[in-house]
This record gives sequence, structure tokens and C-alpha cells, in this order.
Amino acid sequence: MAALHDPEGPGSPESGAAGRDDVLLRAEGVTKRWNAELVLDDIALELRPGVITGVIGENGVGKTTLLRSACGVIVPDAGTIRFRGVDIERDRTRFQRAVGLLSAGDRGLYARLTVNQNLDFCAGLAGMSRRRRRERMDAARAEFDLPALAERRVDRLSMGQRQRVRMACMFLHEPLLVFLDEPRTSLDEAGVALLGDALKRLADRGGAALWVSHETDEPLVDDPWLLRDGRLHRIEGDDPAPDQVPSGALAS
Repeated sequence: MAALHDPEGPGSPESGAAGRDDVLLRAEGVTKRWNAELVLDDIALELRPGVITGVIGENGVGKTTLLRSACGVIVPDAGTIRFRGVDIERDRTRFQRAVGLLSAGDRGLYARLTVNQNLDFCAGLAGMSRRRRRERMDAARAEFDLPALAERRVDRLSMGQRQRVRMACMFLHEPLLVFLDEPRTSLDEAGVALLGDALKRLADRGGAALWVSHETDEPLVDDPWLLRDGRLHRIEGDDPAPDQVPSGALAS
């Protein structure tokens, strides 16, 4: 696989421990309770270069809790999460610079700013130089079919157009790890194709993704898992729905 092209960030495979361990992110023993409810029960999960890992499950089973724990937004009650062999709590800045997050719902954008202004704000958060900022904003607009919308305020866009802007912001700094919460929401076929192209570029440069969804039909996912009763199970074969997955289709 090609090296990650991010000369200003920590995400290139040459840095860190990637040469010694092909696991980019490893979660072990991750446990989380909300009040008295056990949502995640001793979860183990690995994200490897070039692989789009999917976690499916019914609404409310803890998919978003798992995703937000894995990307460092939520601190689990127990367990460890390591990025290239290092606990993410030991170097959160390095980890956060390598991560892109696409949250579910209409979040992550400033509605009264234009598309360009949102991209520029995200580039600033990533600490990009002026030259790098121009290069990446030009690329993001092209990759997500945004040139015609560049000067339009976000609150005047359709939901599908906003989702494309969110994707452009997420991929702007070329993260090594991306976390996607119900990413196909509001996207038409063309938008899903753009997301697929972006994930292919991510995989080609040695990155990985965690994709969570309540849909069982996620063609962009390489490695699907079922989250049920707080535990992860590998899905073997095609299964119609989480509550209909036969016991023989799961490998614990």
C-alpha cells in the first residue's frame, strides 16, 4: 500500500510503530455502562490498514458508544484503546490529528457559514499551512462534488449536500483512521459513490475505518460484525437483520 501523503501531520506510516504492528487501532476489554445498563461488555476490536470494519446492530444497542469510545470522545469505564501500540490517553494530540469523525445527524457544521468557510475552519483546526490549506480545500471540493456549492451557506443546502460537506471536512486533513456513524444517511447513489471513492483512497494510503449502522446491507464494509447484548460477533455470510441472525452465522 502507498504511504499516507500527509507531510505536516503524524499520520504517515513511517512514524510510530506501524512497521512493527499492522494493527492501527486495538481496543481490548472495553466496557461501558450508562447508569445501571451494561452497554459494552469486554469488547475487543482491531482496525487494520486497508480494511473498512463495520459494526451493525439495532438502534440503542451501543454502536455509537463503541464508535465514540474508539475515537476517544468517550472514556470507557474499563479497557484500553491503543493507536499504533500506544494508549490514546498518553498522546491524545497525536491520536486526534490522525482521526476523522463523521457523527450521525445534522452535526459538525456551522450553518451560517458557507461551504468554503467551513472547510477553511476545519483546515485551521488541523494546523495546515496556507499552501497545504489551499491544496486540500481544492481537492476536497472536487472529491465531494462541491465546487458549485462552495459559496453557499450551509443552512441553504439539502440534507444530502450537507452530508457531502461533512465528509469533505472529515477527509480534509487526510486522516489515517475514520469513524463513520450511519454515514449513508441522506446520501443519494452519487453521494454514496463519492464516499466509496474516499474510502478507497483511505485504504490505498494504508488507513482504516470503523463504520457503524443499523443497516445490514452495507456494501462498502469489508469486515462486518454484529453488536448484540454488549458483545461483538463476527458475521459469517449474508444475514437479513440483526434480530434474525442465526446462531450458526456468528463466530464469537
